[in-house]
Amino acid sequence: MNENLEKEIEFYRKIMELSHSGIAGVDNEGRIILFNQAAADFLKVPVKEAIGKLVTEVNPAAGLSKVLEEKSVQRDQLRKVGQRTAIISRAPIHYKGELIGAISSVRDITELQQYEETFRRKMIHQGLRAKFSLDQIVGTSKRMERLIGLAEKYAAADSTLLVQGESGTGKEMIAQGIHIASRRKGGPFVAVNCAALPESLLESELFGYEEGSFTGARKGGKAGLFEMAHKGTIFLDEIGELPLLLQARLLRVLQEREVMRIGGSKMIPVDVRIIAATNRNLIQLIHEGDFREDLYFRLAVLVLKVPSLRERLEDIPCLVESFLKEWRKAGSIQVTEEDIRRLQTYSWPGNIRELKNLLERALVLTEDGEPLQLFNSDVWISAEHPSRANKDQPSDQNISEEEIEDLRIKRILAEEDGHIGKAASRLGIHRSTLWRKLKNLK
Repeated sequence: MNENLEKEIEFYRKIMELSHSGIAGVDNEGRIILFNQAAADFLKVPVKEAIGKLVTEVNPAAGLSKVLEEKSVQRDQLRKVGQRTAIISRAPIHYKGELIGAISSVRDITELQQYEETFRRKMIHQGLRAKFSLDQIVGTSKRMERLIGLAEKYAAADSTLLVQGESGTGKEMIAQGIHIASRRKGGPFVAVNCAALPESLLESELFGYEEGSFTGARKGGKAGLFEMAHKGTIFLDEIGELPLLLQARLLRVLQEREVMRIGGSKMIPVDVRIIAATNRNLIQLIHEGDFREDLYFRLAVLVLKVPSLRERLEDIPCLVESFLKEWRKAGSIQVTEEDIRRLQTYSWPGNIRELKNLLERALVLTEDGEPLQLFNSDVWISAEHPSRANKDQPSDQNISEEEIEDLRIKRILAEEDGHIGKAASRLGIHRSTLWRKLKNLK
């Protein structure tokens, strides 16, 4: 044997040793002449015992005998071997037109799944994970107690969920809490804002792409967010902003549970729970032709409505306390009951996000040892609704408790379009009490 041939054989031998696939080769009589360690591990037969034996002696169910007989190629066949399932490919080998043997490659699916789970865990460590649990959501009002109760029930299911609520109410926090409370908590949590990216970029982010599918495509292609969310949850925020073309693609994912990359030719199965969120009226968008009706009913299997802050004003004290604890200067600062009452007279168009921003601004403007500067013009610069900020913010002047109550009654009555029963329910008083107070309003 010449030196070049020996070197070539050594290369092939090393490939056999390193392969994760079990490789077995037989001559034209069915005797094993190749048998690597992966095949030995899979069949529980030592390499030395297998070499030289008929393949049917080592594995009575071996398909290599049939390959020799039929001279046929068998690709990616699923076979049950004991308690395990394997993917097996087999092919005859010819030399100068003569059949000289056959070879098979076997891969244990269990091992593949273990590699996949390891990959998913690595992605979670890279940041694709939820941070907030349901018990971290602040609120003691009846509305919030009901919301958390529903969220816990929905976490036990695996159905698609639509979260509705105004901007700043904490929809993503609710989605993260549901993920952590679900059976998918060990998987990734992938969040994407459908309004934050242009249509072309959003499509490639959601579904991925193959190499060379468009100018600038990454070498080797890129997995989409649905693939990254496999075995976990994908959170689609501002779903009402999703372009119609992508709505059709999303509908297919919901129906088939598989995706195709841009420029790809094969479907990729994904096991993912979809939680969508919106601050828009999707029914109205359907009537306007901007949202698919069939997609809406696919998304709204479960529906969770997050209340606005003005619908849960009684939660303001605990929200204020929770936010102040987050900041360094908060330890020595107290918010008075009068401050809380004045905060409860405001309509909070920016919801919890606006409240948090206001408190942070007040802390920045407050010197150590001073009372919290909650009510001055610099604090009440509303980033979300600048045109409304000076219109209904709490006054900087001294206000009596009676005036605060009157303002609150007027605001809630206006929000309920004059409906006495609904307004009384929100105020926590009887209808007759509200009628009496209305007579005394200035």
